[in-house]
Amino acid sequence: MANIVILSPGDSDAATLVADSEVSTLPAANLQNIQPKKKWRTTSLTPYLTLDFGAAGCAANGFALIGHNLTSAATIRVRAKATSDVTVSPTVDTGAVSAWPATGKPTDTYWPHHLSWLAWSNAVALRYWRVDIADSGNADGYLQAGRLMLGTYWQPTTNFDLAGTPLGRDQRDVQTVTDYGEIFTDRRQRSAARRFSLQITAADKREVNDGIGEIQRLRGMWGDVACLLDTAATTDFHRNSMQGVFTAPQEHQFTQQFTASGEAWSVAFPLREVI
Repeated sequence: MANIVILSPGDSDAATLVADSEVSTLPAANLQNIQPKKKWRTTSLTPYLTLDFGAAGCAANGFALIGHNLTSAATIRVRAKATSDVTVSPTVDTGAVSAWPATGKPTDTYWPHHLSWLAWSNAVALRYWRVDIADSGNADGYLQAGRLMLGTYWQPTTNFDLAGTPLGRDQRDVQTVTDYGEIFTDRRQRSAARRFSLQITAADKREVNDGIGEIQRLRGMWGDVACLLDTAATTDFHRNSMQGVFTAPQEHQFTQQFTASGEAWSVAFPLREVI
């Protein structure tokens, strides 16, 4: 089991995003909106996106595409370079890889939003990035997605505690019982939003302050993140990965444990899926 990963879209939301293919009423700008139902739709089955992070660049090493209609044959490729000719000897090139884990696209009924994930090694801040998507056999005749995140992910050296709630459901269905004992229900969602509620009891102080602490500070309880409980998962990857928002204020506690950085801090991850 790989350690938990948190990716903020803060950098990619601030980047200049351009698509080579889009329906005018469903533009690529929708990928920088928190709502995954607000789609970017293409007129091509082999589109690409470019992101300009400005002079400061971004040392991105993770990419998430959420709420898409990709088929089991779809591939995604991420490339980057300091100059705009990204396709010529790029500094980062993942190659075309499957949009799905080794077990393929899941077949769960009424799954709200599929998430595809790519990660690579990179510590260099690069200005120009390009994402190529290929799904030539898609029977819909178009590709679409609701959320894009490209940036530097956070992954602790100590994984979350073997406790808490790694998977919960936020059912909002209505149940009304009459005075005569009859029950009436009203279904609100075909698939209720998931909840992750986890904690690292003793996290490295520097990893907290410089990593997840900054993500929580900047995202607050309004901004979304991608949370992957186990990036190495296959059959259950879609169940363990989601776009979510933090549902409680940021808090850290001291523990009676120490690392090379000093006293260890606790980190809580209360997240609710955005559907």
